[in-house]
Amino acid sequence: MIRFFLFTFLMFTAYSSSQERVLVDGVYAVIGDHVIFYSDIEDQILQYKNQGLVIDDEDDMRDKIIEDLFYQKMLLHFSTQDSLEVDIAELENTVNQRILFFQEQLGSQEKVENYFNKSISELTDELTPIINNQLLIQKMQFEITKDVSVSPSDVEIFYNSFNVDSLPLIPDQYQVAQIIKTPKAATESVEETLSKLEDLRTRIMNGADFATMAILYSEDPGSSRNGGAYYNINKGDFVREFESVAFSLDVNELSEIFKTEYGYHIAQLIQRKGNKIDVRHILMTPKISNNDMLAAKDFLDSLRLEIIDDEINFESAAKKFSSDKSTRYNGGLLINPNTNNSFFTQDDLDHVVYNEISTISVGSIIKPIYIKLENGAEAYRIIKLVDKKDEHIANLDDDYVFLKNYCFQLEKEEVLKDWYQKNLPKLYVQFTDKSVEHDFYKNLLEQ
Repeated sequence: MIRFFLFTFLMFTAYSSSQERVLVDGVYAVIGDHVIFYSDIEDQILQYKNQGLVIDDEDDMRDKIIEDLFYQKMLLHFSTQDSLEVDIAELENTVNQRILFFQEQLGSQEKVENYFNKSISELTDELTPIINNQLLIQKMQFEITKDVSVSPSDVEIFYNSFNVDSLPLIPDQYQVAQIIKTPKAATESVEETLSKLEDLRTRIMNGADFATMAILYSEDPGSSRNGGAYYNINKGDFVREFESVAFSLDVNELSEIFKTEYGYHIAQLIQRKGNKIDVRHILMTPKISNNDMLAAKDFLDSLRLEIIDDEINFESAAKKFSSDKSTRYNGGLLINPNTNNSFFTQDDLDHVVYNEISTISVGSIIKPIYIKLENGAEAYRIIKLVDKKDEHIANLDDDYVFLKNYCFQLEKEEVLKDWYQKNLPKLYVQFTDKSVEHDFYKNLLEQ
């Protein structure tokens, strides 16, 4: 089941003739200019159940949801007070990425529409204000905690403050390397793609609307429904090949066909705003045949046997044959983006990869498995289990990065807590059920 993280943020604006707030049916609490509805709480509980989460104590779960919603509303209220805004391009891109995530999970745009019983346009309209508020909350949290830092001495003091029984338990960790083979499209497929794109370019040159053509034909899910447009683009936001063309165009100029790792494009500059540009494009990607995919898999099968037979070592094979530029020059070693080191826990790994490596010994190489890359390309990869650390109690020598991040998160939570305590007296808060006592709220008031 998909994890949605969708919260309904609605404005409460009902006031009595005496200017006191009137609590309408269904309102659980008023937090500044925002409200928590009973339905918000029950919807969250239902979502957790639909995700298969076993809830041992529903009252405890409800309290945690209420506390989380309370802090969200408080952050939203003060984000408005501080005049924080979400960049429209960031909002549109985030909404598009959420739609794309749903498509990847469910299989197609049609299945997404059937699942939600809404068109993509309706779903986008519904998601936009929700995600706008999520981004505002993130921005507000960043503003509050942006000055938090942790030094090595802080980490050591933090570590020594624990007794042995209270230290975090580090689960099994895996160090893995990969060799990816991305099949190249057959010449006929490339030529067909170029022909279609050249035809679209000619039609646009003869007066057809670029945005309409993008909606109808572009294969970029992040921009096609917006007429192929991306706004407020800085250098560094996109791949180098795309930017070198986009930033060289004059306003309304139509580019020649050009290639990036995503496929083939035509682009048109909408406007230039200082160092930023608005640009639209149409992307088409040559189709990879089943034979192309099987050839890639067979190549990796043979390469794996050569490595096992010591005809070539894994590191040299990665450098020579891997399609993955980010790992090919370091022996295929993967870096965990959550820790910036090369060890992964079960939660960090793709479940397919984990299921494969959790049953093999260090030094073993799994048979080729399918992967869909971030750019949408399909490929196969072989993976070597380079090293494994068994479950253990955290220590400074082996787990410094983990402990630093752990300490950093605790510091941020403390700063946020101090901020809540400082700003709560400035906020109008009313729970509709007077008999309900919330420890988190009382504690904030009393400290």
